[in-house]
Order: sequence, then C-alpha cells, then structure tokens
Amino acid sequence: MNWSNIGPEYGGMVVENDCTGLLETVEKQLDIYRELLSLAQAKKPVLVKGDIPELEKMTKEEELLILQVGRLEEQRRSLHQALANHFVLSSEELSLSELIRRTDGDTSQRFQLVFAEMTEVLKELADINQVNIELIKSSLDYIDFSMDILTSTNRAPVYNEQDDDKKQTAAKVFDRKI
Repeated sequence: MNWSNIGPEYGGMVVENDCTGLLETVEKQLDIYRELLSLAQAKKPVLVKGDIPELEKMTKEEELLILQVGRLEEQRRSLHQALANHFVLSSEELSLSELIRRTDGDTSQRFQLVFAEMTEVLKELADINQVNIELIKSSLDYIDFSMDILTSTNRAPVYNEQDDDKKQTAAKVFDRKI
C-alpha cells in the first residue's frame, strides 16, 4: 500500500495496519452475515413445517453467530476510531467514501467491494427475516385462534327459551389461564 499521502506525522505503518485490520474485521463480519443469511434461508421451511426442535437448534446457532458479529463490531469500531484519530477526524467524519479517498487504489477497491457485498447481504438477510417474521406471526395467530376455540364457552342450542333449567353450557376443553 502507498501511504505517502498520509505523511510521517500520522504514522503511515500504523495507519496501514489499522486499514488492513479494519478490512479483515469487516470481511470476517461479512462471512458471518453470509452464514446468518444461509441459516435464515434454511429456517423458512423449518417454520412452515413447524419443526420446533430444529428451530431451537437453528436459533442457538444464530445466537452464537450474532455474538461473534458483536465482538467483531467492537473491533471494527475501535479500528475505525483509531483511523479517524490518525487522519485527525471524528469517527462520524471518517465515512466510507472518506476512507476510500484516503487509501490507495488496491485498498480503496477492497473497501468498495467488501462494503458493496455487505450491503447486498444485509438487505437480503433483512428481506428473508421479514418473511420469517410473517411466518411466525401466522403460526402464533393460528395457535391463538386454536386456543380461543378450545377455551371458549359456547351455549348449547336452546329450543325453548322459557325453560331456563334446561340451558346448558358447552364444556371447555382447556381452562385457559395466562
């Protein structure tokens, strides 16, 4: 990498290491987001099928991946802040476009590619998660409907309304208590 545009007062080697570290961290995050995307895609048929044990297994796997992304996000923020400090900018001022502008051709191209793919993967993940949320809501609505049917009291048909002694109430299948 060519860091001559940074100047010796900013510690070119440190900046290079931080840029490389930032790229590697974001690439690791991208790999995990790809795994989360694959898991979300595999979750749809599991939700449709209602396979609770498989769903629990997938949810635990998701939780582990999300924890990994969280740790990497802390690293990414730390490296981003270090780069902002090196460039004498606030972290808000060191946007992706500013970082690309301040890095050499190969590095800026790598940043562009990684962040473009990250954007695409995150959008697809959000779309699939939205579909899965709708499937879960439908399942919950069905369960709620079923519980209402099983716990409601229905009056049996009465042909002689004057005969109150003969009115009967349908038995509940379940006594719903929440």
